[in-house]
Amino acid sequence: MTRECEAPLPVEAEAERDRGSITPLVIGMFVCLLILTAGVTAAGSAFLSGQRLQRLCDGAVAAAVGAVDPARSSASGVRVADPIAAANQYLGVRGPDVGAVITVGQNTISARCTNQAPITFGALFGSPTLTRTVTSTSQPIRRLGASLTMEAPSVNALPERKTL
Repeated sequence: MTRECEAPLPVEAEAERDRGSITPLVIGMFVCLLILTAGVTAAGSAFLSGQRLQRLCDGAVAAAVGAVDPARSSASGVRVADPIAAANQYLGVRGPDVGAVITVGQNTISARCTNQAPITFGALFGSPTLTRTVTSTSQPIRRLGASLTMEAPSVNALPERKTL
């Protein structure tokens, strides 16, 4: 009695057909993980560039406020060129890639700052740079009850010097 080749069992047939199918699955998951990592890195880069621009804009406004002379602001008015020059000097040193529009109002100084921020992996998503725009506003510092006149120091207020 000769026995013909038996048909494989259904479980064995299924296992034979699935052989090697895990490799494309692992490759696909790895590609998805790489794209997700690049996206998170690009989003973080965009966020950090926005924070940098905000810090630069805040610093420019602080420099402009520091250029306001309270002695002149009450009677003769503030020359507009002083705060704008101070803000431009600040940005020229710390943020040469930042464009700013400085506005000097009666009680406030504000700035609108813009730049083109390079984005890490941005070319992968079709945009290597991102245009960011932020604003910052401040009021000049006024000391309550401060006298604007300078007094000469009295002789008694000077410390004594010891001579040998």
